Amino acid sequence: MKSSEVELTQLIPEVRSIPPAPGEPALVELYDSGPLDGHTAGMRVQVNMVVTADGAVTGRDGRTGSISSPADMRVFSVLRALADAVVVGASTTRIERYTRLSEKPRYVEQRTARGQRPVPMLVIISRSGRLDFERLAEKGTSDVVVHTSTTDAEVLAELRDFCGAENVVSHQDSVTPEEVLRDLRARGARRVLSEGGPTLLGEWVAAGVVDELCLTISPLLAGETGIGPTGLLNGTRLASPLELTPLSLLTDSRTYIQRLAIHSATD
Repeated sequence: MKSSEVELTQLIPEVRSIPPAPGEPALVELYDSGPLDGHTAGMRVQVNMVVTADGAVTGRDGRTGSISSPADMRVFSVLRALADAVVVGASTTRIERYTRLSEKPRYVEQRTARGQRPVPMLVIISRSGRLDFERLAEKGTSDVVVHTSTTDAEVLAELRDFCGAENVVSHQDSVTPEEVLRDLRARGARRVLSEGGPTLLGEWVAAGVVDELCLTISPLLAGETGIGPTGLLNGTRLASPLELTPLSLLTDSRTYIQRLAIHSATD
């Protein structure tokens, strides 16, 4: 079944049916209902992830697509359509075979009404700066912004040639979430979507910059895959557990798709 054919039922905050519709107005309203002034002033940072019932974050092929579902993909498309910037770690771009992001005609009118560009920026976090340029260039039209801590002159030159000099941001040490968000705010981004992977998610949660976790629980038992990250935060240690508040819950009767507010340790 295609994602455009999946019927969803909303259980939280109220019970209602959300059938597929052009432009997905009900899902757009639901996932854009939070304030645009979260843990980072003037911005909302959402993270979209999928896990199996036993906690695996990828299938045996190391990719999330093998544990996703049409219901998950229906929400995934809406989250991307809302974003000014999609942030992802470099290893995830290689494993998941990312390209530049493509314009989605069914959402262009909404994006224009919100004052957004036709397609979000693709923001890649890469310590080494080594990307699969050939794959990224296969399709799509989005700007690619790279945050990197490499000092390799040849690598930096390649990045600037591919992305444009203004879209390569160098960091002296590690690439911190706060610096990335500060740069994106300067570029006009307010709605930021991170697609992980788990290492990046762990770093951003530990830094206290993630406002909402959009989490799909897939009706699968993956077992021990022996590859890829372990767990949603890939073993990140937190000073103390962070409280989550359910904002919405959707289901197709098999898959459960949650939207959860993440509270800071001082809330």
